[in-house]
Amino acid sequence: MSSAASRVSRAHLVWAVGVFAYLCAVSGRASFGVASVEASERFGVDGAVLSLFGVVQLGTYAAAQIPAGLLLDRVGPRRMMVLGAVTMAAGQLLLALATDVPTALVARMLTGVGDAATLISVVRLIATWFPTGQVPVFTQLATMIGQFGQAVAAVPFLAVLVGYGWTAAWSSLAFLLVFSVLLVLAVVRDEPPGDEGAVALARPRAGQVLRDVFTSRAAWSGFFLHSLTLASVNTFLFLWGVPYLTTGHGLDPAQVGVLLTVNVVVMVMIGPLVGVATGRFPRHRARLGWIAGGVLAVVWTATLLIPGPLTAWQLLPLIVALSVGSATCSVGFDLARTGVPRRAIGTATGMVNIGGYTTSLLAVLLIGVLLDVLAPDGRAGLDDYRLAFSSMGLLMAGAALGLFLTTRQRGGRPA
Repeated sequence: MSSAASRVSRAHLVWAVGVFAYLCAVSGRASFGVASVEASERFGVDGAVLSLFGVVQLGTYAAAQIPAGLLLDRVGPRRMMVLGAVTMAAGQLLLALATDVPTALVARMLTGVGDAATLISVVRLIATWFPTGQVPVFTQLATMIGQFGQAVAAVPFLAVLVGYGWTAAWSSLAFLLVFSVLLVLAVVRDEPPGDEGAVALARPRAGQVLRDVFTSRAAWSGFFLHSLTLASVNTFLFLWGVPYLTTGHGLDPAQVGVLLTVNVVVMVMIGPLVGVATGRFPRHRARLGWIAGGVLAVVWTATLLIPGPLTAWQLLPLIVALSVGSATCSVGFDLARTGVPRRAIGTATGMVNIGGYTTSLLAVLLIGVLLDVLAPDGRAGLDDYRLAFSSMGLLMAGAALGLFLTTRQRGGRPA
């Protein structure tokens, strides 16, 4: 086998293990959303306190992005992936044993910190191991396949939760994360053979990297595109989607599991097409964000305006729209990647991640507060969910404005 072919094979193996590690992180991230009903019963909390779990996790994740990006640009993706998975595993074990709210919040905080290190490390690995023209496709594939972690949370995790209880379910996620650590240690290397030290020769100061990122218009475009396309997706999948489907529309857990699985499958089908379009038409990357944001806005509006409970079939358009948002949010990473020097890719990726997850945090908190105001007895109905979910429109409008301001009048530069 030639050295070039050997490098390609090794690159795909490194990529596959990185994607598996990200899948495990997503399963740990999304699991609380399908366990929100059980969490409410276990800890005896209402909607506002329940939303606090999502706020703490998403807030920690968002707050850790820039520090994680800076550390990634210094120590490399392999160490960061190990550190992230170990931290997440500790969070799952702590939550498995938690019997009070403060302990559970600390557990979700650990989950957010560990999660912050994973995706940005995978994106950095791809940028290092693959030719520039292939980076958008493999990044898109990585984020899409990694989202099967939602299916892990929606089906096997939920089955263990219902069949064997709280402690067994969260412990199983910890075991999965530890297994991913072993794979990363065995397979992943920061750079291809022969390239060792290439990045280490230019380790800039943190201030220089931050200036590179925060003065980049492309990085800000990625920030707002990520926010526009991902905020309502995360809000639905991380916390409020399952209660909305079960309590609001009367679906049973099996139907919810099928819908969440369909969401992942459709997303994986769309993802490679978005990746190819991103690579072939770099000047029109922002338009992909506008298309996805428009689809989300239209379908959410129609779903929330239709009176009466909907069936699983009638909710499919919403599930598909959420898939479109998930599949398109990674375009933001590509915008940032091509708008900063190589030394700042990790930090720029973290900045883009802040966009979607900060907006998600605000949406999760806002919906929880509105549900408590609309249903102070804790028995929110479908109309209450409709009004609460409509608040996401304000946040999406703000993200759309930011994307417009950072992408207009760019002339011939890629957008």
